[in-house]
This record gives sequence, structure tokens and C-alpha cells, in this order.
Amino acid sequence: SISTFLPLLILKNGYSAVAGGLILTLFLMGSSLGGLIGGYLGDKLNHKRVLVVSLGISAIPAYLFLSSEAIDAVSLIALFLSGALVQAGQPSSIVWSQRLMPEFTGVASGMMMGMSFGLGSIGAAITAAIGDVIGLSASLLLSILPVALGCLLIVITPYEEK
Repeated sequence: SISTFLPLLILKNGYSAVAGGLILTLFLMGSSLGGLIGGYLGDKLNHKRVLVVSLGISAIPAYLFLSSEAIDAVSLIALFLSGALVQAGQPSSIVWSQRLMPEFTGVASGMMMGMSFGLGSIGAAITAAIGDVIGLSASLLLSILPVALGCLLIVITPYEEK
């Protein structure tokens, strides 16, 4: 939802479309770096732990950015960290699914990527519908809740060390 509606939020707050594009680029750069670092940490430490910690912590910078009244250095750093932390768990989710289905690793990878994009699109649609009622900023703040729910589901899901 953040990557979908961030440029619109920036425009709504009085900034230019160019600023919206640059700020979205910053978020996506954080996401890319988070995926690389999260993949490395998942291989070295524990995939479940990386997922829980990265998603659990991601709510803090996301909240800081989304509740910020101005775009300044602190809010931009929070946005970058939010993207990095949310995406840090993506490689671990794929590897974990492959471990659960070792004879069908391609299916496991496709399933996780498809679910990520599919559920993300549904989440964006729900965020938009809620945003029409309560406002985009408040709706984006509410989009942190599914991340917390996902984190809880990961915590209760069994994980076997290899």
C-alpha cells in the first residue's frame, strides 16, 4: 500500500510530483537493500527470526514516517528503513517455503511470490476503500496492522532448524 499510494500522499501534502517520485525511489531503494541484507541474514542466522524481527521492527519507522507532519531528514530515513525492514523477510519467506516443499521448490517460490503480490494488491484495494472514508494518511497508518498480524502468524508457525 505504501508503494502504491506514497506519490499520492506526497502530492496531497503539497509537494511536487517530482518529489513524490524521488521519495518513492528512496522507499524502493530501501526495499531492495533490505531484501539483500535480509537474505544474507536469513542464511547466516535463522529465516524465521529474520522474518519476525524485520516485520516486527518495520512498524516503528513506518509509523514514524506516516505520522510525520513534514518531510524532513528523519521522516525520509524512517521511510527508507521501513522499506528495508518490510522487504528483509521476503527472501526468508521464499527459502522457508522451499524447505517445507523440498521436492517442489519452484512451486514454493512461485506460491510465495504470487501470494505476496496478490495479497499486496488486495491490501492496496482495501487501503484505498478505507482511505475514501477516513483519509489516505489514516488508512496507510492502518495498513501497519496486517504486518503485525503476519508477524504473529509467523511466530506461531513451526520452524525446523536444519
